[in-house]
Amino acid sequence: MSDEFAYLDEEDEAPRLDPNIRKQLREKEKISKELEAVRAELELTRREALFSEVGIPKAGAGALVRKAYDGPADAESVRRFAEEYGVLDAPSRPVEKADSSEQELAQLRKAQAATLGTSGAFPYVEQNFLARLSEAHSADEVMKIIMSDDGRKLGLHSVNEGL
Repeated sequence: MSDEFAYLDEEDEAPRLDPNIRKQLREKEKISKELEAVRAELELTRREALFSEVGIPKAGAGALVRKAYDGPADAESVRRFAEEYGVLDAPSRPVEKADSSEQELAQLRKAQAATLGTSGAFPYVEQNFLARLSEAHSADEVMKIIMSDDGRKLGLHSVNEGL
């Protein structure tokens, strides 16, 4: 029976690691833990910078979004997530911009009409001129429209005008 347990005695006699090697292994283990801590801190810093870039507040609902988000680390994905939960306002619809652009354009037209010496009342000189041209049925009518005050205001003239 003593042969059955002989291998146990052999393991006890196995050589121990050199103390210098043990010290190096402990140092490597310590460095690995420090490296993991630095990596985790770097990832947290990147994440915070991404949220700040997108404009998510650090307090209130923004703090909840910062904790809950676990998607891709790109600004567009974070922005959509925050908009979905109402932390960021969704971009304004283009229709609203078109309305404000039309109002601005109307104001610019009025200002331009004021500089041309007109009253700024609608329709504009150009519109009247083009409407009258489209209604003309002969070359004589077109020439009369070109020679009219509207044609002169638009800077049009005829070769025959000086004659």
